[in-house]
Amino acid sequence: MYFWKIKLLKDDIRNDVVTESDNLKYLLSYSGLTVLLLLLAVVSLYNTWGVGMVVVQILVVIVGTYYSFHTNGARQGKDFAKRFFSVGWIFLVRSLFFMFIGMLNLVFMTYLFSIEEMLTEQNTMIIALLFELLLYWRIGRHIASLSDLAIDV
Repeated sequence: MYFWKIKLLKDDIRNDVVTESDNLKYLLSYSGLTVLLLLLAVVSLYNTWGVGMVVVQILVVIVGTYYSFHTNGARQGKDFAKRFFSVGWIFLVRSLFFMFIGMLNLVFMTYLFSIEEMLTEQNTMIIALLFELLLYWRIGRHIASLSDLAIDV
């Protein structure tokens, strides 16, 4: 199971080396982390803004998954779930890492330049949403590179 090396994972997928056991690990890891992130978002629901952002995030998940399905060749594609969860796992881990670094930088810079008022819940949720959009775009692009029937988008 890979945590960072997308090239090695893609080589394994192309060579049909990824086992059903590996696929289950990717499915459980991706799903578990996604559910945890959704629960963290739901816990912060104490105003209309938070509810709206959770709804937007759920829509991004739905549209992003469909986008990935489309880049795999849609109905003519093969092994979508296997590709989606394995590639998605790596990019979810990468996104969380870079989002954490970005948020630390944001916190540091706002206090360094005494502009704490910019570090609002809304701004952090917007940044997280941008990372989520980037996540699904990258997942779709890598799935497209694996598919013979991929639709170039």
